[in-house]
Amino acid sequence: MVEYAPLLNKIKMIMLENIRIVLIETSHSGNIGSTARAMKTMGLTDLVLVAPKQGVDDQAIALAAGAEDVVKSAVVVENFSEAVADCSLVIGTSARLRHLQNSLIEPRECGEKAINHAISGKVAIVFGRERVGLTNEELLKCHYHVTIPANPDYASLNLAMAVQLISYEIRMAYLATQREENQKMTQTQPDVYPQMQELDYFFTRTEQLYQSLGFIQNQGVMQKLRRLYSRAEVEKTELHILLGMLSAVEKKLKS
Repeated sequence: MVEYAPLLNKIKMIMLENIRIVLIETSHSGNIGSTARAMKTMGLTDLVLVAPKQGVDDQAIALAAGAEDVVKSAVVVENFSEAVADCSLVIGTSARLRHLQNSLIEPRECGEKAINHAISGKVAIVFGRERVGLTNEELLKCHYHVTIPANPDYASLNLAMAVQLISYEIRMAYLATQREENQKMTQTQPDVYPQMQELDYFFTRTEQLYQSLGFIQNQGVMQKLRRLYSRAEVEKTELHILLGMLSAVEKKLKS
């Protein structure tokens, strides 16, 4: 487990580093700063600006609120194609539905696809202009199109809100991958959990000690303690700690 941990951590870092947020022709510099803040809270740092109407200025820095590094490292390019040239998965955001049915996904699936692909290649999540979104030509260059299932009676999301929602789902997918890998490593690590004979030895010593203290006066108490420790799935190292505690109490009683 120790040998593979650094490699695993590096792979996890690459997942997020390989995910890029692309903003197309942003009208207000404040939206750039707010987007950077939304990204950084979820562990994303790669921001590309396509022909912004207003560049990075004091307002962008102010609204970044601690994510100035993301704003200042943002790359400015001239067009959509340049922004996604090195990406092998491009997901565009769109509220348009009629001609995109076959490629439409929701934010949760977007996060999962982004993380799964980011293990081996770069991913771009593209957000269009504040008022009109992405053009039909830009949409056709995307592998998938993500739409946020907001309230149809009031689907009013600003740019930074949309980035925050998508970034959150990416973060959740990333954390799910972490949990799966940690479980696999735990399962393959030898002797994580004690053998039954080791547990029986612990329970016997526990019962003897508690009886000598007058705490256990019937078998019902010990049965409940056994169930308690069984639910806890005590690991071998934790069992050693518990045995050490018993020894310390026994030593104190003898002194």
